[in-house]
Amino acid sequence: MKATLTIAGGYDSRLRENVEYLDELKHLAAREGVSSQISFITSCSTAERNKLLSQCLCVIYTPKDEHFGIVPLEAMAAHKPVIACNSGGPVETVKDAETGFLCDPNPEDFSLAMAKVIQDPQMASRMGGEARKHVAESFSTKIFGQHLNQYLISITSSKED
Repeated sequence: MKATLTIAGGYDSRLRENVEYLDELKHLAAREGVSSQISFITSCSTAERNKLLSQCLCVIYTPKDEHFGIVPLEAMAAHKPVIACNSGGPVETVKDAETGFLCDPNPEDFSLAMAKVIQDPQMASRMGGEARKHVAESFSTKIFGQHLNQYLISITSSKED
């Protein structure tokens, strides 16, 4: 099985740093001879994002110490396991070895996790199912509303005492 990589979103052409980094990634892919296996989608609509999510095996989320990050939740809601850094928000949202993999922020850890998913698509599918279940049980708007309601009741109860 020949794996492909799609790098999508997070791009603003007005930011010189973004333009330079995209150029650097394209040159690196060419130098390593993998350009034909990598697609760069700098911006995409919600419909395009949903199509990408429906077609992928997993989502790789690389920000280190990200505050929360909606991308892992969107991926898991789409039945996809997430490979992310073991810091910041993903530590709270991704269950390691259940709904994806939490990795140290280095190429070796990420590549090992990616290899596991590529070599065992059935495991990836099971993890995706667990991911969807986890998001529905822990991060849905219904669950958020229930937690908010409980919090408000506890605040008002403590003020009445």
